[in-house]
Amino acid sequence: MSRIHNKYYSVDAFSIIEAIVGMAVTAIIMGILFVIFSIVSGRMLDFKNQNQLVNDLNRLTYSLNKDIFEKEKMTASENEIYFNGYAGERVSYQFFDDVILRNSETFVDTFQIKLKTMVLDTVKSKSEQFVYQKIKLNIESNEKELDLRFYKRVYPNELLQKIKNQ
Repeated sequence: MSRIHNKYYSVDAFSIIEAIVGMAVTAIIMGILFVIFSIVSGRMLDFKNQNQLVNDLNRLTYSLNKDIFEKEKMTASENEIYFNGYAGERVSYQFFDDVILRNSETFVDTFQIKLKTMVLDTVKSKSEQFVYQKIKLNIESNEKELDLRFYKRVYPNELLQKIKNQ
């Protein structure tokens, strides 16, 4: 009778030792997962920062090429390049120590690229039939120096205007 009585009131459970061992194993697994997560998070942050530099360089070259070919006139000063459009719109690139800013009528774009030198020049084609304005940007991206060259064609009517104004 007592045997039936104990089964009736007893409940299957873990002992205190089994619960402590289970919590210790869980804590060890959680510690290992935390270390792995922090290592992976650090690598992903490094990858994001490196990818941001490449993304800024791609956006800068795309924007400059687009402005060179879509705008009517390009003028430059010491640390700034202006593009005037056919409809009167204006885009400027301002070069600072660690950033390049592109200002248009609708927004300002920031490129985290360090400009070392900027050279503006006028060059002729090999056949001397065409004249181009050349922009050479020496930049530092991802701890490497790169030379970017952009050319804007100067049309004969612009050359004649310059001769008239002199």
